Amino acid sequence: MFLIVAFLFTGLGILLMGKGSDWLTASLIPIARRLGVSGVAVGLILVSTAVSLPEILVAVLTTMQGYLAISLGVVLGSIICNIGLMTGFCAIIRPLKVKKSLILRDGIFSIIIPILIFAIGASGEITRLEGGALFLLFIPYLVNIFMQEKQLSPEERSKEIQEIEMELDFIGFNFGKMKANWLSFILGTALLLVGAHIFSQQLVWFASTLGIDELLIGLTLGALGPSLPNIFAAYKATKKGMGDIAVSETLGSNVFTLLVTLGIAAMLSPVAISSRWLSFELPALIVMSLLLFFFLLTKQTISRLEGAVLLGGYLGIVAIQIVIAL
Repeated sequence: MFLIVAFLFTGLGILLMGKGSDWLTASLIPIARRLGVSGVAVGLILVSTAVSLPEILVAVLTTMQGYLAISLGVVLGSIICNIGLMTGFCAIIRPLKVKKSLILRDGIFSIIIPILIFAIGASGEITRLEGGALFLLFIPYLVNIFMQEKQLSPEERSKEIQEIEMELDFIGFNFGKMKANWLSFILGTALLLVGAHIFSQQLVWFASTLGIDELLIGLTLGALGPSLPNIFAAYKATKKGMGDIAVSETLGSNVFTLLVTLGIAAMLSPVAISSRWLSFELPALIVMSLLLFFFLLTKQTISRLEGAVLLGGYLGIVAIQIVIAL
């Protein structure tokens, strides 16, 4: 009975996070529209932040409750989920064509940062100082975005802004749409906070009461729950022939999650890195990131076969994690 209730509350948390993301991002669309052709970089930052907010909140809340392994699992798992499940699944539906600028803007960062985190974690801990350094490394990423924007023509900037508006519109669950205004922003933020709190409480309950491995909880359920609204958004975009949004969400969210989310979590409390994470989870993250970058770099397209490889990699990693935890 308690297990059924726990799953119901878990579903409620995911639902509230998804609906909160929908209303919150809807309120950002007018902002993106008012930015005009001069605000591509700001719009991209809005998207990265909006896409990553559920993971940030869940990771921070579990860290504050003293469950650092769940928090790290959410961070690493959400990235593996984005690459394998979101991008892989969408590529199977329809091959994803990606602009070269996206690969140069986000792709290189998405492989360098996991390797950097592995090097930092090899000491056995990510300290508060190192967490702060990760957070500050987001600045060069922002500089890169602003530098690329300067190279765009007015027509290209206008098109980018339109894509940003559509990307914001896709995020979250579709039902219960409301007009974009201050009310949608306040209600969306409130639902997102309440949903993240309920969801994180259930993750802690599964780990503490049922004795399930904390890292496994974070890597699987903890990562999948906050990612579901983004997976639905990527699916909707792919069905409409805008598959590059799926890749854009994956790369932008991954960079933001690793630098900002992990940075904040480490600043709140030093993150201990076990030998297991160094021997499997972090290398798995690096391999998945390299695979995605390689597929993007070859033909600027992720084919159905490559999508199947990414999805298979995600499922294989989850299966191995379950075996290790048992």
